[in-house]
Amino acid sequence: MEGCSGIEYKRSINKSPKYIVEKGKFKFGNYNKAIENVNMLDALNPLGKKYPVWFNNIRLKEWEAFQAGNDKVFIFGAIYNAKLSSIVCLMIYDRIKKLLIKIQKFTLPRKTSIGKGMLNSQTSYISNNFLMKIKNRVKEGNIEIQCTIHGYRSVPYLNLKLLAHHSTEPMVTCMPLGENRAIYSHKNFMPMEGFLCIDEEKITFNTLDSRMIIDDHKGFYPYKLEYDWVTGWGMSDDGSVIGFNLTDNQVTDKENYNENCLWHEGKAHPLPPVKVERIYIPKEVWYIKDNYEKVNIVFYPEEKMEVKFNYILIYSDYEAPIGAFEGFFISDNKKIELVECFGMGEKKKYRF
Repeated sequence: MEGCSGIEYKRSINKSPKYIVEKGKFKFGNYNKAIENVNMLDALNPLGKKYPVWFNNIRLKEWEAFQAGNDKVFIFGAIYNAKLSSIVCLMIYDRIKKLLIKIQKFTLPRKTSIGKGMLNSQTSYISNNFLMKIKNRVKEGNIEIQCTIHGYRSVPYLNLKLLAHHSTEPMVTCMPLGENRAIYSHKNFMPMEGFLCIDEEKITFNTLDSRMIIDDHKGFYPYKLEYDWVTGWGMSDDGSVIGFNLTDNQVTDKENYNENCLWHEGKAHPLPPVKVERIYIPKEVWYIKDNYEKVNIVFYPEEKMEVKFNYILIYSDYEAPIGAFEGFFISDNKKIELVECFGMGEKKKYRF
């Protein structure tokens, strides 16, 4: 990537395979439709050596997450299954009042269920006071979110129901971490509708001004996992609604395989590999750029969720800030300035 400034970046988009693993081999590629069967555990020696399937399953990290909202509220929800433990997260941020509700609940892995692909599956966590369901119905053209929390610690009564319309083009990727070791990701930026109740207050969402980004993710990550990630949406200087996803992870060939994209006018436009730099004085600011001069945005965190611990063999340095973005993208030789844009990021370092 050295010395590539000003050179056009292209990443090939392939026809989606039926299976992500065929004859024991991962189908590395960038796709624009859902993969029917995300059969990660059918891979032959994905960790580099022959291990039993149960051990490969322990090393397979899986999660599904969503970001949703409008110009008044931002919502982040996720169900993570790291196999040694699971975490269910929910953040609701009032952008006007600058108030944050955040919940993170550690639970046993068997208490969570992660869907196998986006065509027809469900990701869920259910307890007596906390329910989160993500119903993936891409075959029918929608994704449904349901979350209800009542009587859980000091959290107010919450009832969230959203319906996202999977009518736009997704960015689907199978990226190499090794010879036959992979990360799978399905991301899309969609119009959505629904409502959120916080105690007696009800907030209504409609498809004219409300959006959702979905993130279905599975990976045979190394023991030491690291990545930087940002996502968001808003208005561009031409008056259109745009969304984006940018990740710097441990993929071995980021030039040809990455999940970076700009959603514009219903299409997912590939973007180059990026790097994230941060300063913390006087305030925390993230700078996200590439070497092709296609990405130049700045992230200003306002609030964040953190998961930090160190138990020798197991370690977590996780931060998930939410805040505003500014800057620009260049896609199809057109400069797209961010006029109003909001979203979130992650700085993740795990050892497990």
